[in-house]
Amino acid sequence: MSDRVPAARLLASTRRRLAIVTLALIGALVLAIGAATAFVATRALDQDVDRVLEQSATAESQRLAGELPAGGGDANDERPPEASDTFFLVLDPSGSLVSNPSGVPRQGLPDEEAVAAARATGRDLRTVDDGTVPIRLLTLPIGGPGSPVGWLQTGFVLTLHDRQTGSLILAVTLVGLVGLAGAALVTLFVTGRALVPIRAAIATERRFVADASHEIRTPAAIIRASAEVLEREGLVADDGHALVADIVAESDRLGGLVDDLLALAASERGTLAIERRHIDLAAVARDTVRRAGPLAAERGIDLVGPADGGTHLPVVGDPDRLVQLLLVLVDNASRHSPPGGRVMVTTGEEGRRVASVYVDDQGPGVPPEAREAIFEPFARLPGSRSAADAGSGLGLAIARGIAELHGGTLVAADAPGGGARFVLSLPSGQ
Repeated sequence: MSDRVPAARLLASTRRRLAIVTLALIGALVLAIGAATAFVATRALDQDVDRVLEQSATAESQRLAGELPAGGGDANDERPPEASDTFFLVLDPSGSLVSNPSGVPRQGLPDEEAVAAARATGRDLRTVDDGTVPIRLLTLPIGGPGSPVGWLQTGFVLTLHDRQTGSLILAVTLVGLVGLAGAALVTLFVTGRALVPIRAAIATERRFVADASHEIRTPAAIIRASAEVLEREGLVADDGHALVADIVAESDRLGGLVDDLLALAASERGTLAIERRHIDLAAVARDTVRRAGPLAAERGIDLVGPADGGTHLPVVGDPDRLVQLLLVLVDNASRHSPPGGRVMVTTGEEGRRVASVYVDDQGPGVPPEAREAIFEPFARLPGSRSAADAGSGLGLAIARGIAELHGGTLVAADAPGGGARFVLSLPSGQ
């Protein structure tokens, strides 16, 4: 029961939101750190490749001494380049192959676009694919940039580099996921501990409300009884009768508020007395309409209930508490319907497993975003014209508590003809 009461729902919602926000912030931080780490590390790997490529190309250029090889010296058999292999291609000024000393396959090599770019800018560095492996390719002039006698294309096979990059990203991802899992556990522990004082404060407030309500009940009853004695014994002047009537009426209202507070405290503690027996929910709805009829008529509301002899809805519950629940719904509906409006109380059955009572009004309705908030203690329905007109704000909270004690639900929705609909659903007693 403790996870159903408004305070427990509020604490659970607060903890959930706090955990989500905290995890989102930690996740963003882990993602930023992981992305930065991966970027810096892969950038370092790329720079290492380019440095090796530059050193190899410089050494080969020095060996050529600004001249194209006379021929020969090439490998007899072509062989695919291995991971991290460095190879050289010597080209004539037009970009045609002169020498292939490493014997690499000529699939897509030499790269004509790289030669054209180097001819325009003096050098070119790019990543290409020869059809089998990715290659980092550096194209430099032979014999000086002004009037080169040819071109040197130096390649570095990126197979190992790409494998290392993939392993690095995988490691950063796994570390991030482990960090997030650890952060989730820590967050759940910390948020749970952070809400301990709030839980204690709510429990203290609940005890205070219950104790204060008990203490207020007696003086309220004494005030009412004293006013009635003054009126009965003729101890009030003619001009004071209205004041005495106001005292009695306000004492009754105060007593009702005290009863509501005590009922709410009992429902939140799970100690509200429930006498369970087999009853007909449709008959309970008809009895509620009969009891609430005079009050609705006084407000100018046409209250219509289920027809006599209709479908029986067997449930297991406390008829008095269910009448109390439905009276809250009918009173709420009549308060929010315009004078001359109609409040409809109907019953239904869903698959012979759920028995329901529907209370429809012709008021302004309940916005979707407020359909849970109105069941919190002291909440006001949208469209309340005044505090007195809207009641104490405890009725719907008490009504939902009674519904949940019966294993059922109480929700707000839109009425078919406009206005609000409140739906009480209880497990069928069959």
